[in-house]
Amino acid sequence: MTRRTREAAPTAEAGGAFRRLALALLAGLALIAAAYYDSNPLTRRAEGYARSVAVASAGVYVTLRTLNAVLSAAQEIEVGGSMVVSGSAQPLKLLEPIDDTVERVAGGVFALMVTTGVLSVAMAPVGAVGFGLLALGCGLAALGRGALRGPARRLGWYGGALAVMLPLAFVLSGLIADPMTQAAWDRNMAVIEDITAQVDDPASGAVEAGGLGAGLRSALGEIERYQELARNLYTRADEMVGSFVAILAIFVFKLFVLPLLILGACWGTLRSVARSDT
Repeated sequence: MTRRTREAAPTAEAGGAFRRLALALLAGLALIAAAYYDSNPLTRRAEGYARSVAVASAGVYVTLRTLNAVLSAAQEIEVGGSMVVSGSAQPLKLLEPIDDTVERVAGGVFALMVTTGVLSVAMAPVGAVGFGLLALGCGLAALGRGALRGPARRLGWYGGALAVMLPLAFVLSGLIADPMTQAAWDRNMAVIEDITAQVDDPASGAVEAGGLGAGLRSALGEIERYQELARNLYTRADEMVGSFVAILAIFVFKLFVLPLLILGACWGTLRSVARSDT
């Protein structure tokens, strides 16, 4: 053994000991973070962002279901005739394609709302699992055995992604999603509010008193209001459905597309840094 080799051996041993100590310390911190996962400020902010998306989607879902109920009621109106033959017809059945489309969009918004609620509830437990995996990976790496380095590295990456990168992606999405989508949101919500302002549930009006004549006038008034509703919705059906689909797309972008893009960027950056250091 040369003199230079003898001098380098203690230095390598000291470096290895410091590395094991740092990994053990990191494992201890990860265990503490896993134990107090509900107090993690990063996770709490990510939950707040998911909850805000859930609240906004719930408002849109209520609007869609109200419109769906009014359209369904309008289709049940029957108009009878006896000029040549006796019978009845339902002229507002032409609203059925619009009603079906609104119902499908409402189903999509409801599924998105439930998913967002699950994310807001599961973010903290998932973070705790991630910190636990990170602690396990650091503990295995601290042992310093070559056979354990591969599993330790994979556990560390996977745990770090769940504990840090996933909530960080949602926090960053909360900072940039609204400025990116606000113009499209305002434009489409203005269209929806303008159209649905005319949908004030025609059956909610007060019933006139005064016998059969008053009841007949009230029924005719209900038919006229439903016909006006059908005319307004039918002429602006494309615009209304397009706005609802755009709102649904904004929710998908804020909840899935943007966080996944940020998560992928963080993962790729850290992997590149790790490979360059290796």
